[in-house]
This record gives sequence, C-alpha cells and structure tokens, in this order.
Amino acid sequence: MRFHFDQGRRHGLHGGGGHGLHGGGGRDQVGPDGRHSKGRSTKALPGRGESQLQNTLAKVAKDKKPVSEGYAPLKSVEAEGGEAQESNEGASQARVRVAEEDRPQVAASKAISILQKMERHGFCGIEGDSVYGAAVAMPQIARSSGWPGTLIALVVRIYFFTLINFLLQGFLLSMIGEEQLVMYPFAGQMHLCNFGSSIRSCPEGPDCTGPDGTIYSPPRLYSYDIWSTRKFVQDSMKAVWPEKAEEIDKAMDPGEYGVENYFCRMACVFIFMLAVVDDLAGTVMLARTLLYVPTQAESWVAYEPPTWAKKEEVKLIKDLGELDMVKFKVAGIPFHWKVINFAFIMLPKTLLWYALVKSGVHYLMETAGIVDVVVNAMALTFVLEVDEMVFNRFTTGLTKHIMGSIEDLPNFETSEEESQTEQEALDKFRETEIGSARWGAMKMVVPWRVLQVTALQILFVVDYYLSNCVRLEDGSVVSKPMHVPADMTYRPMQWMFGIETNLVEDAFWVMPGS
Repeated sequence: MRFHFDQGRRHGLHGGGGHGLHGGGGRDQVGPDGRHSKGRSTKALPGRGESQLQNTLAKVAKDKKPVSEGYAPLKSVEAEGGEAQESNEGASQARVRVAEEDRPQVAASKAISILQKMERHGFCGIEGDSVYGAAVAMPQIARSSGWPGTLIALVVRIYFFTLINFLLQGFLLSMIGEEQLVMYPFAGQMHLCNFGSSIRSCPEGPDCTGPDGTIYSPPRLYSYDIWSTRKFVQDSMKAVWPEKAEEIDKAMDPGEYGVENYFCRMACVFIFMLAVVDDLAGTVMLARTLLYVPTQAESWVAYEPPTWAKKEEVKLIKDLGELDMVKFKVAGIPFHWKVINFAFIMLPKTLLWYALVKSGVHYLMETAGIVDVVVNAMALTFVLEVDEMVFNRFTTGLTKHIMGSIEDLPNFETSEEESQTEQEALDKFRETEIGSARWGAMKMVVPWRVLQVTALQILFVVDYYLSNCVRLEDGSVVSKPMHVPADMTYRPMQWMFGIETNLVEDAFWVMPGS
C-alpha cells in the first residue's frame, strides 16, 4: 500500500487531461456542466448564440479534428450584445495584464500560494489502489446509489478480499516473529546488539568481546551460520576427546560472531523506514478523511450533464461519453460508518504497520552481513504491498474504474487565487517573496520529513536495544541472557508484536564474564 501525493486528476486541481482548475488544456479543465472541478470557483461559462455553436460544430466537422479546448474564446464581452455596461467594465479590468517581463513572477505567485496550501492542509482522500481504500469507498458509493444489487455484490467482494489481506499480512508477520522468537533461540543464536561494532578500535574499546568471550579481530569475524558451524565442530571434537580439550582449543579457533558494519546496518534501517513511511502516510490520510469530512450522509456519486449547452453537442465537441459525466468524489460519511471504518479498517491497518516496522527493524538489527542487510532492507516491505496485490489481482474492472476515478476532497480553498488579478498577484509576490521578505520563507529549508523518518528510526531502534540488549560496565552493549521457549504453541498475536512468552527458566547462553 503506497500513498502517492497525486496532484493531478484525482485531486482535481489542474489540467493535463484531469479534472483541473487551470492549465494543461485537458478535457476536464472545464467540466461538462460548465463548472470548475470540486471545491473551486463555479462561475459558469458565458452563453453563446446558437449561430456560434452551429459554426463551431461545422468547423469541427470540416476539419475532422477534436476540439480539446471546447469552444473558441470570446473576442470581447461586447460581442454578446446583451451585457450591461458594468459587466463590460469589470471584464475589461479583469483582462488588464502586467508587463511581459513580470508574468513569470505572476505565475510563481499563484503557483507558490496554491501549492503551499496543498502542502499545509492536504486532502481528504483514500488509497485508490488498495483494498483498504476500496473497503471505505465502495459502501459509501453503494449507499449513495440506494444500495443497488450490483454495488452490494461489489461491497461483499471487497470485504472478503480485505479479510484475505488481513489474514495474509497477519500470517506473514507472525511467521517473521516465530523466526525471531522461537527458531533463533532453538538454533542457539543470541541477539546481535553491538557485537563487533567497534572492531577497528579493539582490543582497547568497548564491544570488543564476542559472545564466546574472546577478543575480536578482523580475520576472526563471522556471520552466525559460519560461526555456529565452526563452534559446533570444535565442541564435538572436545566431546569425543575430552582429554585433548586444551589442544583442540589451541588448534581450532571458531572465531567470533558479530556485525560486519554497524553504519551499513543503520543506513539500511533508515532506508527501510523510508519505504514504510509511505504506507503510514496513507493511514494518516484515511484518518484525516474520517475526521474532517462531514458526519452526514452526503453522496459520493453524481451525474453531471452539461448545463451550458446541449449534452449531445458537448459530447461531440469535447469527445465525451456518458461515463465522463458520472463523477465519484469523497464526501460526507454517516457517523456509524465512520465508526465501522475506524474499527475494522483503519485500526487493523495501523496495527499491521506497527507490527511490520517493529519486526522489520528487529530483523535488520539482527542481520550481521553487509549484503544480507542491504537486500533485506527492501525485501521486508513486500508485506505492506499485499493489499495492493490483492486489489489488482482479484477486484473487477468496475471496482478499479470507480476507485481510479474518485476525486479527493481538498482541505483548502483557492478562491482568493482564482479571483486575484495579475497585478494583485504580482504585488503580493514582491511583498512576500522578493527583497528582505524572502528570508521569512527560509523556514522551508528545514527538512521536516527527513526529521520525521529519523525520529521513527530512533524510536524503533531504541525499542530494539531496550528489549533485547544490556549495557555492561565497560560500555559494551551485548545480548541479554537467552532462553528457549517452553513449547511450540502457535501464538500469532504475541509473535506479530515481538512479545516473548512461556520461556524456560534456565538460560542457554549468558555473556561470558558478565
């Protein structure tokens, strides 16, 4: 499940073939009803005479070219013949333009103002390529349509697919937890913590003593699989010839188990956090939607035929079909549906995200090899993509079209920018962005998203150390004493969240000399 800050068609902000407010020249720059897209200025296009409409249609038929921009712009307000003197004066004032060399600053003024509102306030929306988003949207669309049979069937299907997704993600996370909490201890593996992290400063520095009680050196550093095999061979020979134990210890050095590169491990944890934060953003957007959309039964679907000309003529000129006049959009949700979506969609989604991040950080912190930790950093994130795979493989084309067409609801207004003259935009730009005032915008230099990802990394890494490691008097951070589970009973909830239960009393490993 990935959240993409799409500022195109779904958000209904600008053209390029989407439901836009300005620019791009897409066919929905002005909707078939003569209005701008959602939440914006809804001033209707000026009416045209029947003769002008016929001339336009004749020109289209003659040229055999689609007219993507609709009707040709009016030459002047006076051409309408029925406009009042006041309208002429207002239109003339609105058409006053600044000097050509100042127009880039006008463009920058409007772009900065609108995009800053998008950045600060965001949208109420849902994920269009995930079973989570479909489980929220499809019931509201069915409700808005009076619960028709086809949409009821699609709602039942999407709830079934959401359940499958929960079971798959939960099972995978419980298996990762079983590996860490059950299989590692049975294999005799202790927590990696900071074993070998200061090998370049050994033997004087901290973290220079390995889990076997000897001092680290680069030739003696191994991954757990290799070290445990060498240790097993040494112990086996000592068990067969106990009288030669000292000779075997001198002749056979198993080495020590430790991390190959501490900083590579931390960098990979950071990359892992970058990948999972994208999914967290989708959860935050869902929470914002449930919180900020009106708590009332508003319609999520509408049929919007044109009101400024005949529908058939508009369909011909703008190359539209009936489906283009069906609009899906985020709108109000009744209170009981908000409760249902929070309890059965958002809360499980959040818990699964937390379980994956906790297990993923634990797994990466327990990976000693450089190549292994680099590969595992991105391999773990596939668990969060299961919901997208289920949606793309199992849902019908009808559901995919609806989800891909839903327009997000902006949490901001752009009426000020829409009504602002070019001179007003230029004056505002020079007041707030040029000269000494520009330094007020330097606060945007602070990379807040980088700080957020770093804070999350610190939070989960500290949790790993507090849960699995202890600090010795010399400053070394080593594994806590290790115990094997008393049984193999399947405990999915405990394993998902890294909770150890029912351990035997005697430890199979403790740090030598501690």
